[in-house]
This record gives sequence, structure tokens and C-alpha cells, in this order.
Amino acid sequence: MKLNKKSLLIILILAFFVQLVIISYNYLKGYITILDFENFLIRILIGTSFSFIFASILVLLDFQLINYLDRILQLPKRIFVRIPAEFFLSIIVAVFIGSSVTLLSNSLMPYEDGLKINLINNSLITIVLNIIAVTIIESVLWFKRSQQILFKAERLEKENSQIKYETLKSQLNPHFLFNSLNVLSSLIKIDQLKAQKFVDEFSSVFRFTLDVIDKPVVEIKDEIDFAKSFLYLQKIRFEDAIFVEINIDAKKLSFYLPPLTIQTLLENTFKHNKATKEFPLKIRIFNEENFLFVTNNLQPKIRVDDSKGIGLSNLNKRYELIGVSKPIYTVTEKEYIAKIPIIIPE
Repeated sequence: MKLNKKSLLIILILAFFVQLVIISYNYLKGYITILDFENFLIRILIGTSFSFIFASILVLLDFQLINYLDRILQLPKRIFVRIPAEFFLSIIVAVFIGSSVTLLSNSLMPYEDGLKINLINNSLITIVLNIIAVTIIESVLWFKRSQQILFKAERLEKENSQIKYETLKSQLNPHFLFNSLNVLSSLIKIDQLKAQKFVDEFSSVFRFTLDVIDKPVVEIKDEIDFAKSFLYLQKIRFEDAIFVEINIDAKKLSFYLPPLTIQTLLENTFKHNKATKEFPLKIRIFNEENFLFVTNNLQPKIRVDDSKGIGLSNLNKRYELIGVSKPIYTVTEKEYIAKIPIIIPE
């Protein structure tokens, strides 16, 4: 939080009313003499200016204090440490400002009842006012944070619903369905056992899609099993035109990915690259440290199916919703590389 124009205006208005009350009270009690209205206005102007300057400095220090504590003692996780620390530091700030104001006032017009008693009284008054000020600032910040969190949650929920819809729609790709049914039709005529296997893997693909579409993450093991089912369908269709190598550390199989991550990348591979016996498509799925890689050799199609990049865009958004760094996509002279962050279980 910063000291902006709105904050300064509020401080100025409060300084004016505080001085109005103080001067009026002292006049009515006989502590000061006001000769005329002009003298009253001069006192108000000087008092307001003086109070405004030091109140602004005080609030500025409070903002710096709160911003510092936000970095090292975040709410609400560290609330039981944060409150005493904030209380103690706000007292130190108040004593510093209260003493500075008193010493400056004494140098301009020495106190008749002595400096020491005024140092104590003014410091105590400033402590009380500053504790109130810090409480108000924290309350305002807490309210704003709550509103921001609520707004962000609503936005993320809306985006998440849209992502789920787009992801599900992409999994029901009519080209994929049409091609798969054509392959199945051919298999039924020549190899019924293989046709049955094809149906089993085909149903696994859609069953997995429906099972995981509402989950934020799934285990890499499940993603790999699903990818194998999807690749089986493609190998039946393309036969010897594709080669697949999967090499994932056993320890990483219990880690997580957003659902349908690997299939999204595989679909992207088949969409943009040709696969023939003369020029087979080579796909590798492996991990290095806490990243999963899906790579393929570049064999661009002359004509690419209509694509708006929705699949990769949705994958990026899913990582953003989870709060993890986004995937990195790289194209070299010979290879397309997708580097996917692995989500480590807590």
C-alpha cells in the first residue's frame, strides 16, 4: 500500500478537524486567547499544516511497516506473530514521531510546563492515535484483499469452467472420431480380436476424459496409461509410420500433471506433422528432474487442419490456475520440444 492522493486528502481533512477541535477546546477552557476571526483562521492554518506534515510522515511509516510485515509475516498464516510485532513496531514509530513533534515545537516555542512532561504526554497520545491508525489501515487492507480474493475466485471459476468446456470439446474432435470409426470398421472385417482391443482402448480414452475433466491434477502414471491407449489407436491407424519411446522415472509416476496434458501435446503432434513409412513420426516422452518432455521430429504437413491453438492455450491456463510456471515450447531445426513442469505432491 502506498501514500496516494486519496490518502493525503483524508489526512488533510482529519488534520483540519483535529485542529478545529483542539483550538476550540483550548479557547473555551481559557488556555489560549483568540483576538479575532482572522487570528482563529491563522491558528487553524498553522495547526492544520503542522499536523498534516507529521501525520503524513506517520502514515507513510505505517505503510512501510505494514508492507514490510506483509513480506515476512503474511496474514493469516502468521497472525499470532504478526499482531504483537505490529503492535510493538507501531509504538516505536509513534514514539519517534511524537518526540520529534514535541522537540520541534519546543524549539519554536518552549513549553511553560517543561519539556519532559510534554514528551511523555505527546508520545502517549501519538501511540494511541497510531495504534488506531494502524488498525484502520489493516482493516481497510483486509477488506480490499477479501474483495480481491473473492473477485479472483469468481474469475478463476469462470475461466476453469470455460477451460473444461473447451478441453472436453477438443477431446470429442470429429476428425478423431471419424478416423477411429473408419479404422474400427476395417478391423472388424479382417481381425476381430484386434477390433475388440481397439474398442477397449477407444472406450478407455473417453472414459478417462470424462473421469478426470473435473480434477485439477492427476498422477503421471494415469496420464501415461491414457497416452498409451491414445497412441495404440494411432498405431493401428498409421501402423509402422510412428515410433514411440516412453521413459519415465518410477519415482515420478506418483507426481502430478493437469489432466489430459500429454494427450493434448500428442494431438498437437499428429495435427501438425505427417507420418508415413518412408518418413515415420518419432515421439519421445521422458522426464528430466522435475520436468516432463514430449518431443517429436519435425515433418510439417503441407496442409494443417484448422487450428486456433486452443489445446495449448488451455494447457497454459490450467497451469496458471494451479499456480505453477507455464510449459515451454521450443522448435529447433529438427525437433519440436514441449517442456512441462511436473507438479510435486505436498
